[in-house]
Amino acid sequence: MKTNDSINDNGCSTCEQGNENYTTFRPAHHPNQTFYQYDYRHTDGELFSTAAPTLGECRSRRDKWLAKRNEMYKLFIGFRKLGEFDSILEAKQFADNSNFSGVFTLMGNNYSDKWYVSKKLLGQ
Repeated sequence: MKTNDSINDNGCSTCEQGNENYTTFRPAHHPNQTFYQYDYRHTDGELFSTAAPTLGECRSRRDKWLAKRNEMYKLFIGFRKLGEFDSILEAKQFADNSNFSGVFTLMGNNYSDKWYVSKKLLGQ
């Protein structure tokens, strides 16, 4: 959605989930060129933000970000996101070294795994 005002409120994006917001501006270092400030909030709440000379470039960057997100493996303990990883092995090694106990969940493209680590196994 094109806005004539700021797409931020006190430095926080006003973009709603599943939507895009953008506005134009002229940076001090290029006063004769218009740039787009662009925000897209994924349906899971994560925000993508960029600035580029064209709206098409902003959307292209968003599409690349979305494609990369689909290839990543997301690791959680309970509802807390611990990180995103390029491989299952990398995520599981991180979980093993984290010294957290509880239910781990690993999700990726057509992949899901859950396991429990007790405090006893950690030696606590």
